[in-house]
Amino acid sequence: MALSFSALLVAATSLSATNSSLSFASTPSATELQPQELLTVAAAPGQPISRDGYSVTEAEVIAEKKAAVAGYRTANTFTNNPTSAVQWPFPVGVPISDGFGPRVAPTAGASSNHKGVDFTPGQGTPVNAVAAGVVRLVQETDQGGLGVYVVIDHVIDGVNVSSWYGHMLTGSPVVTEGQLVVAGQQIGAVGNTGVSTGAHTHLEIHVEDTPVDPFAWISARN
Repeated sequence: MALSFSALLVAATSLSATNSSLSFASTPSATELQPQELLTVAAAPGQPISRDGYSVTEAEVIAEKKAAVAGYRTANTFTNNPTSAVQWPFPVGVPISDGFGPRVAPTAGASSNHKGVDFTPGQGTPVNAVAAGVVRLVQETDQGGLGVYVVIDHVIDGVNVSSWYGHMLTGSPVVTEGQLVVAGQQIGAVGNTGVSTGAHTHLEIHVEDTPVDPFAWISARN
């Protein structure tokens, strides 16, 4: 898939990429970037490691060890490539309790047309940005609905994309509106705020303001 990059503006969205193995290790940190500074990313393939009949990268092994120490609940739902410019919100596969699309509303006030995917790695688990971008909104108080949540804007393959992270733990957001973030950067923690039946992260991906299946969208790019 062709990969295009845009200028990363403080007041606008920032760029991300597709499923190529990419790294931000050689780039400035988000706080060092200046307005209209072009962010270029060099390819950095992971080092393959043979394990149990399949290959993983050194970065994936490190991510798994960190997740184990942090006490993540894990599951074989996905494998995150930590060198990709588009990542899962967690460094390892975690349980998924609900998918995208029509459903029976699980509680009063909940939607019967689920616009996201619900991840359940455990309350307090760090939630990470799925791609580089600019924080549009930080809802710090529980007003129902998505509760405490964060919205990040991105430009990916020249397309406007936004990622929404709902039901965060009160007081857990560690980003501010207008802040630049990179893929894999912690933005908050899993909680149970808003209309929720248990601690989880509700992740939505909007492409040109239209919700799409986050699982399919990230799978195609990570």
